[in-house]
Amino acid sequence: WLAIRWSQELLFHVSLVLMGLFSLVAYVFRRADWPSLFFAICCFGLLPFSAIIGVDNLLLMAFPSLGLLPMMAILYQGTVGALGCFLIYTNALFPAEAMRWPFRIALASVILLFVAQAVAFATGDTWLASKVNANLIYVVIIEFTYINVLMVRATWRRRPGAAIFLIGMATLFASLIILSVVGFGIIPSDQVPGLDLVSYGMLVLLFSHMVVLAERWSLTTLSAEGLSRDLRQMIEVNASITSEIELDALLKQLVEGTSRILRAERSSLFLYDERKHQLWTLIAEGMDEKSIRIPADKGIVGRCFARGEVMIVDDPYGDPDFLREQDIASGFRTRNMIALPLITRDGRRLGVLQALNRIDGSSFDRSDADSMRAFSSQAAVALDNARLFSEVTASRNYSASVLRSMSNGVVTIDKGGKVTGLNDAACVILRIAPEDVDAHDWQSWIALHNPLVLDEIRNVSGSGSSKTLLDVDVQTVPGNIISANVSIVPLMGEKEEEGLLLIVEDISSGKRLEGAMRRFMTQEVMDQVLSQQGDLMFGTACSASVLFADIRNFTTMAETLSPRETVDMLNEIFTDLFDAVAEYGGVLDKYIGDAVMAVFGAPLTRGDDAQNAVRTALRMQAMMETINVRRVARGELPLRLGIGIASGDVVAGTIGSPKRMDYTVIGDSVNLAARLQDLTKSYECDIILCERTAGLAASIASLAEIDRIQVKGRSAHECIFSVTTMDDESRALVA
Repeated sequence: WLAIRWSQELLFHVSLVLMGLFSLVAYVFRRADWPSLFFAICCFGLLPFSAIIGVDNLLLMAFPSLGLLPMMAILYQGTVGALGCFLIYTNALFPAEAMRWPFRIALASVILLFVAQAVAFATGDTWLASKVNANLIYVVIIEFTYINVLMVRATWRRRPGAAIFLIGMATLFASLIILSVVGFGIIPSDQVPGLDLVSYGMLVLLFSHMVVLAERWSLTTLSAEGLSRDLRQMIEVNASITSEIELDALLKQLVEGTSRILRAERSSLFLYDERKHQLWTLIAEGMDEKSIRIPADKGIVGRCFARGEVMIVDDPYGDPDFLREQDIASGFRTRNMIALPLITRDGRRLGVLQALNRIDGSSFDRSDADSMRAFSSQAAVALDNARLFSEVTASRNYSASVLRSMSNGVVTIDKGGKVTGLNDAACVILRIAPEDVDAHDWQSWIALHNPLVLDEIRNVSGSGSSKTLLDVDVQTVPGNIISANVSIVPLMGEKEEEGLLLIVEDISSGKRLEGAMRRFMTQEVMDQVLSQQGDLMFGTACSASVLFADIRNFTTMAETLSPRETVDMLNEIFTDLFDAVAEYGGVLDKYIGDAVMAVFGAPLTRGDDAQNAVRTALRMQAMMETINVRRVARGELPLRLGIGIASGDVVAGTIGSPKRMDYTVIGDSVNLAARLQDLTKSYECDIILCERTAGLAASIASLAEIDRIQVKGRSAHECIFSVTTMDDESRALVA
């Protein structure tokens, strides 16, 4: 009997020490595993109990001088403390099954007993301590009842290790109950079997604890290995995604990566079309080139997008939102699915990532959602970056296209004064091949050959204000001198100046001529002239009608006006008069003080030049009536216009120096038109035509012969006419 008891106690002591050390080491290496610390305290707390109540009092044998009071304190306090630690340990082992208030009641009973014992031992009353310790049986019943209920709940829910732990707890609980009722004299000892059930109960509990730990560590290891595998796969997919900046390739990798990570049969990426408020698949596995479009608030995918939440559906056909017609159209059977919105860091929803049917036949779960969420957040950033890159590329290409299409040269200079780029027009103007641009030393070239431009570049860089240089000489790369307008503009970044922009307009020869033409010709006439390579601009003989229009009594009126008022009045009148000339295809030759000279039929005739000149004159008179209405409303005097028109042969062309050109006509008809305009004052009529003009325009107006005169500088007499009425077509045009 002694040998059996010694063997039992030795095995029990060794098991407690090993389990205590094992749990303590587990806590040391993993400080977050605080339940292991409580289990270690529980094991070491039970050692005095097992050492004292055995066959021999091992504690007294080890410490012969130990008195009764400290020995009882170690026994009672250590046992109650171990029970409290074991309660906390078990509650933490299965937190999902823990019950708050029953746990607090059980823990409070342990603490109350521990404190009562401490007070009794502090007073030195061993008899009182024994009476207090008699309540241990009730504390054990409360605690172990809670623990066993907890273990039953965990076993019912199939928690790892719960079943074997429940067996160990039940065995220990039964043995402790038997020991307690015998120890406290509730049942005589001769009515209890002689087998030491407590030792075996503790061994079963310790063994069950080992099984629980082994099973949990095994599951943890398997989970860690699976997590490591998934993480490695996710890193590989993320690496391939983040390294891809082309949008189409990125989307394909994104969909393929989703199928790999979730082990799904196929995946799809729905992007949001804000303009149509639709979700559409740019990439959908198994759909070839077909695209699916659905309203952004329809279907499970639409619900996922609208709510911004993960959707896990085990039975899609049982979900009223599921669009089964998509399955019917594709011939695919959706058994289960998971959908997750792609949301950027600033909260914008880009679309929805969807995976269908787990390959192993199981359903998607929250761990899949977590993996997908971690993956999709990175994917959303990559997708947003790719779209941004695509937009930036498109914007850059558009800007480059604009620069290529510009007729003016554009040169960009950075803050250090280094030329960083030239557009195609700049290469043409500066006479340099595009392939030689990067190799050219632009800084030295500007400093050596265009010092004026360099000085202005420095001034603009220092002041931050734009500067335009008109008609300056610029030396090209081969050494030729061209005339150009040069604009220097600060190139502003988000916060500060990042460089300068040089805009070079070549105004040499043809460019200068074209600029001059724009000042006195309509676009239609200029296009016709340019289509003949500009030969008409350098002097041609032609038949044309010349119109002079003069403001009556302007000199007298100007004496009462300030210079600013005089200029404003002329600008108001000349604006309308120019429109009248342009409306009938005329060329505005020049402004002469308060008079306007226009030519019809030069450099190109339209066949009805005299008629257009008369129509223009009538249109001018109608415009003057409108102007006078405005002037009278402002309290100003009305104005009158005298117009003379003569037709005949003239010489038309550009005259002047290479840097200052004007287009004009010369000839007898010009002088005659000016004289006729003067005669409108003497004859008190608004429009006077020469005899030739009257003959050409008789079909559009009723004319009255005024007089037969001899104009100064001409030997022949000239009949002059005034306009009385006009035909309906001309009246409609003038109106």
